[in-house]
Amino acid sequence: MNFLKDKKILLIVTGGIACYKALDLIRRLQDKGSHVECVLTSNAQEFVKVITFESLLAKKVKSNLFTLDQEKNMNHIKLANDAEIILVAPCTANFISKISNGVADDLATNVMLASNKPKLVAPAMNTNMWKNKAVQNNIKNLKKLGVTVLLPQSGKLACRTEGKGKLMDVDLIVDNLNFFFSEKKLHGINAIVTAGPSIERIDPIRFIGNFSSGLQGYEIAETLSFFGAKTVLISGPTKISPPSNVELISVESGDDFLKKSIDKLPADIYISVAAISDWKARNISKNKLKKKTTFTNFHLEQSKDVLRSISTHKKRPKLVIGFSAETENLLENSKKKFQIKQCDWMIANKITKKYGFESNKNKVIFIEKNNVKEWKIMTKKLVARKLVKKIVSFFKNYKL
Repeated sequence: MNFLKDKKILLIVTGGIACYKALDLIRRLQDKGSHVECVLTSNAQEFVKVITFESLLAKKVKSNLFTLDQEKNMNHIKLANDAEIILVAPCTANFISKISNGVADDLATNVMLASNKPKLVAPAMNTNMWKNKAVQNNIKNLKKLGVTVLLPQSGKLACRTEGKGKLMDVDLIVDNLNFFFSEKKLHGINAIVTAGPSIERIDPIRFIGNFSSGLQGYEIAETLSFFGAKTVLISGPTKISPPSNVELISVESGDDFLKKSIDKLPADIYISVAAISDWKARNISKNKLKKKTTFTNFHLEQSKDVLRSISTHKKRPKLVIGFSAETENLLENSKKKFQIKQCDWMIANKITKKYGFESNKNKVIFIEKNNVKEWKIMTKKLVARKLVKKIVSFFKNYKL
C-alpha cells in the first residue's frame, strides 16, 4: 500500500559523494505522490548544482539561511512547520555531529532544531568514519533524541574500499518512509521480542554461545514499532544498533532472558527469536580452566526452556511465537518443537551458509495448528514485515 500520497516531505541533502542519489530519491517520492521540498547544504552544492534539483522539483531549492528573499518570512521556521517529516539523505558525519549536539549554524541545522516533526537520517560515509567512536556516540545520542537512523549498508564505497557506510538503497529509504506513515494498526498492543545469542559462562574467560547476529529479531521489533506496538526488545550481545522507539534490555544468559521476559509480562505478543543455548555449566569456575584440567568435575545441564515457560505462564500473552533454527530435518524437528513449546505459531528457519545466522536472508516455514506454509526466500526485513502483517490480522480477528 502507498501511504506517501500527498505527504509533505522535507529532504535535506548534505555534502557527500552520495548526493547524486538524492535526485533518484526525489523522483521516487514524486512517483508516490509526495510533495517534496529540498534544502541543500553548501557542501552538497559542491557535488551537485542547485539547478539540477530545481529542474527536477520545478521549484526553488532552499540553501542559504541569510538570503533576504528566503528569510523575510522566517523561512527556516516555515520549512520546519510545513513538513510532515524531515529526511536527511545522505547524512554526513559532520551533519550528524551538528544535529546530535544542537548546533544551528546554517539553514539545514536551524530547520532541524526548529522542527518538532519526525526526523529520519540516512548516513553515508567511509567505513572507518562510520565505525569511529565519536560518530557512534553521536548516532546513539540521535536515537535518544527520537531521530530514526536508516543504517548504512555494506558494499563498494567511493573511496575504492569495501565495508559498511554505503547509503541505504533508495528503494529501502522510500519503503521506510512509507512504513512510517502506515496506519498504526497495533496501537495499544504490548509486544516482547527476544533476539541475539545467549552467553553461558564456563569460567571468567570462556562461554558457550552461538553465531546468531540478532538481525531477524531486531527487524521484527522495529516493524512492530512501526505498526504502533509498544515494543520491548530483550537482546543478547550483538553488534546491531537498537531500533528507534523500542525499549532495549540487554542480557547474557538464558536465565536472564527468562527473568526479563517474565518481568515484562503481561503483554499481548511474545516472539522468541533469540538463539538461547540448550546447555549451561552447572557451576561456573571462579578461575580460568587450564589445559590440564580434567573435566570429571565439569558438568553441563539443560537450560530452562524460555519459550515453553512463557507459553505456560499464568500471564501468557495472547499470541506466542517461536523460532526454530535447524540444520537438518527442518519441518519434522520444528513440528516437534511446536508441540513441546505450546506456542501459537512457529517459524522454522534453515541454518546454512546462505541463510540464517550470518546472512541477511532467511528461508522459513510458517507453522500453526492445522497449517504449514513455506515462505519464499526473502530478506530478514521482509520476513519481519510479512510476520507482522499476520500479527495485525490475528488481532483484528481476536476475540477477548
